[in-house]
Amino acid sequence: MLGISLLVIAILTYVLNLKKISLFIFTTFMLNGWCVLTDDVLGVKNFDMAVIYTFVVLGFSLLFEKNPRNFDDSKLKPWLYLFLGFMVLDIIFSYNHYEFTPYQIVQGCRASFLFLSYFFLRKAKVKDLLWINEIFFYITLVTSVLYILEVFFDLPVLPYDEEGAKIDDYTGIMRFYNSPPLLYWYIFISVLSPNLLKSKLTFPSIFVFTIALIATLGRIQIAMTAVVLLVGLIIQGRIKSILTAAVALLVLTAPFAQILSARFAGKFEDSTSSEIKNIFNGSIQETVYVGNSKDVGTLTYRLAWIYERADYLSDRPISENIFGLGLISDSQTLKVQSMYNFELGLIDEEENMAQLTTPDISYGNLLSKYGYVGGVLYLMIWLQILATFIKRRKEDEMAFVGMLLIINCILLGFSGTTISDQGYLITPFLAYVLLIHKISENSEEKKRNEHIALT
Repeated sequence: MLGISLLVIAILTYVLNLKKISLFIFTTFMLNGWCVLTDDVLGVKNFDMAVIYTFVVLGFSLLFEKNPRNFDDSKLKPWLYLFLGFMVLDIIFSYNHYEFTPYQIVQGCRASFLFLSYFFLRKAKVKDLLWINEIFFYITLVTSVLYILEVFFDLPVLPYDEEGAKIDDYTGIMRFYNSPPLLYWYIFISVLSPNLLKSKLTFPSIFVFTIALIATLGRIQIAMTAVVLLVGLIIQGRIKSILTAAVALLVLTAPFAQILSARFAGKFEDSTSSEIKNIFNGSIQETVYVGNSKDVGTLTYRLAWIYERADYLSDRPISENIFGLGLISDSQTLKVQSMYNFELGLIDEEENMAQLTTPDISYGNLLSKYGYVGGVLYLMIWLQILATFIKRRKEDEMAFVGMLLIINCILLGFSGTTISDQGYLITPFLAYVLLIHKISENSEEKKRNEHIALT
């Protein structure tokens, strides 16, 4: 199978010190094959290949590779170790308390260890990481064009399960959920820090990425990304750029004005204004207890999904609040359906409702899988990277763009799996490693200059 062949190539190239090729294949697995090399195309699951690669390469790296010199990531590593310790305890808890089999636990938690990839990514060479960032840009640009053709022209240019797409009720356009995974990253780079890319296509890519963002038809995705981008321009003090961007945005989005208007206006209880009111008037609880999820907006539904699980945990032992609902996959239907009977969730082909996971909101997944303690520990990995980026934002463009990306991912966590899916950690990790390498190089250069001055 193609997936296994790529995995073998990735591991061999790493061992043979052809790391940029190896890491490129690995990140492709982490990013779900760019929505091109999907699980069906590979013949195996992308994240399974990423998990196997992580453990094999991590073992090789610990045994045969030295740590980078003067690489000070002492503030991030404790959170990684704490979360690792939590996962070990969670596995023991799932085995003893929930009486899951080892197979069920492995199936349910294997993708939760992708964060360990950081420990070999930190040893990558700067030139390799910069090369990967350049290649990612071109891949994102091409897949954005393909995504636009797929959505607005209904052309089957990207592999996708047609049952997963649906006609949007508000615009009448087919809505696909396979947008480029790094779309937001390169929107921020192309607008705010084009110097990070050595490409003549940076400026025209802004228009492609913007149209691709509109094509997602996601209100939160479009609104939050626009807000974060605006904040970035304000922080940079680019008043003229803001005015220019506003005019360009109006011209660019004019052909899509009706689509955007219909999407944000909504209908019934799904309008943006109604959704905000529902958060404060008790509709979340009503959605759970009365079962009117079909008559409320998507944000109300997402928050109700979390509320239902949190309400269940409030009557459960403290240990379940700490560790969550168990390290088991919804694919273990008989076991999961016998344990839980939640009213809100996606229905599969066999009319079974997903009890433990949802593609709609990251924070629900974190609560369900890791509980309150594990969810906070996992979020601290993101927040510690964010804190470093915020601290260094004025002295490094990568830190500045990385800061905006994480803020955007945190916000988009209310409409998707940007935070709970560990595949999304790959970009913050790469940006963080590049930043720490640069800090280390500057520190060494400063020491050399001081030594020369003294002599």
